Amino acid sequence: MQVPDEHEEEPVREEFVQMSKEFEQLISLVTPMIKNHIEECGRPKTTPLTKWALPNDLLRELGPLTNEPSSIEECAKAIETTFKYSLKTMHPFFMDKLYAGSDPVGQIAEYVVAILNTNVHVYHVSPVFSVMEVECIRLFGDQFGFDPNTIDGTLNPGGSMSNMMALLAARHEHFPHVRQEGWRAEDRPVAFTALQSHYSINRCAMVCGMGMNQMIQIPSDRMTGAMDVEALDKAVQGEIEKGNTPFFVNSLAGSTVMGGFDDQEKISSICKKHGLWHHIDACWGGFLIFSDRCKRTIFKGCEKSDSIAFNPHKGLGTPVQTCILMTNNKDNALKKANTSGAEYLFHETEYSKYDIGDKTLSCGRRADSLALWLCTKRQGINGFKKLADAAYDKTMYITRLIKEQSDKFEMVNEPVGTNTCFWYTPPYFRKGAEGENKYTDQYKTNTHKLIFEKMKEEGKLLIQHNPLPEFNLPNFFRLTLKGEKSRMEDMPYLLDEIDRMGSNINSTILDNFKP
Repeated sequence: MQVPDEHEEEPVREEFVQMSKEFEQLISLVTPMIKNHIEECGRPKTTPLTKWALPNDLLRELGPLTNEPSSIEECAKAIETTFKYSLKTMHPFFMDKLYAGSDPVGQIAEYVVAILNTNVHVYHVSPVFSVMEVECIRLFGDQFGFDPNTIDGTLNPGGSMSNMMALLAARHEHFPHVRQEGWRAEDRPVAFTALQSHYSINRCAMVCGMGMNQMIQIPSDRMTGAMDVEALDKAVQGEIEKGNTPFFVNSLAGSTVMGGFDDQEKISSICKKHGLWHHIDACWGGFLIFSDRCKRTIFKGCEKSDSIAFNPHKGLGTPVQTCILMTNNKDNALKKANTSGAEYLFHETEYSKYDIGDKTLSCGRRADSLALWLCTKRQGINGFKKLADAAYDKTMYITRLIKEQSDKFEMVNEPVGTNTCFWYTPPYFRKGAEGENKYTDQYKTNTHKLIFEKMKEEGKLLIQHNPLPEFNLPNFFRLTLKGEKSRMEDMPYLLDEIDRMGSNINSTILDNFKP
């Protein structure tokens, strides 16, 4: 084999030349689809959110997977079908979930990550991504008031994983033997969480082996959704008197349904008094830490917590999924809780602190740090502030509009963050209408389910509906404003559309409606 001269540029191997050509061909076919998708989302009042189809219809259009390779054109056709039938989360009126479309710089980041295609477990295979991850955790932890010198953390594949790792770190701090030996009969662990906490918290208790029944739910305030702090203190004391061992409290900074924010300062004080790990699930509401409108009140005391889970992709326009777990003044807690002695992979070096994988439950980890780092680079802290302030301002505006139309709409509660929860009343059930039937809870429930079905079919907007069983509240609309591309002027349109879709609803239609 001929070895090229050190001053002579080595020729590109033929298979890589072909890869480059294939890539260029795919890009030329897909770029117009991407451009069209973005432009369609920019015409929200005339472009549907989605083209609704059933699974068999999608399989038929996608075509079969076979033993033989397909052409570039056939693959491009599958991508075209994907764009055609996928939900447009970039659409300004996609308000169904706690995330929205991503920004161009984040999209390009995903593109680069797929090309480089490496794991972020050890520094020597992902030096840039590892440095970006550590820097992003330091920056975001600083926003919450954590000590920059002691901030630690990781990016995780979802907020559920962040919550789980926080619970495991707390478990290791209080029951270090469990990692090797498992639970002992005398351990009797119990933990506490807000009644309106995310379902992942109970799953965390299940996975860590303590059992979901040992994750004790603390009542929440009906109007704010905030945890009853006095009830928490009594519950902790009561479990101690039973001979159990409390070790962990999960509080909320933006509950999923009502958008409630707990009193972090008081909860942290209770945790310090009893020696408990205080974790804050800020996966949803955490983006409001950038809002000067509200952060001084709703995040007061966060800096005293032991850990915070925060998902920038839910409010700041970063791609799914950029999810952070940050710890505060907990020396190497994540590594102590999760390391399993994989000497073949993790070696002591001067840059070992960037061997992030030993702190996590994963080995293979996507390089989500690039998207988060680039979005932060592009927006800057001031850009994030504009997004958060705009979301809060739109929330206050649409709340005022709802109150001004009290014959049509009724607030479930006053927004604390950017969750606007409200009921809609069709004309048939309004005061002074000719309808003979009262607007019962069952009718309320079916009204919101029926309008939601119309939203899916028409595709003009999508706003989630849900009940709140702990308060016996029938289904209502839950509008979650964040970093989506809606404008202030869109807020009246949303209410007008709901009124249009519900204008002909009466008791007969609701009695015959099969959700």
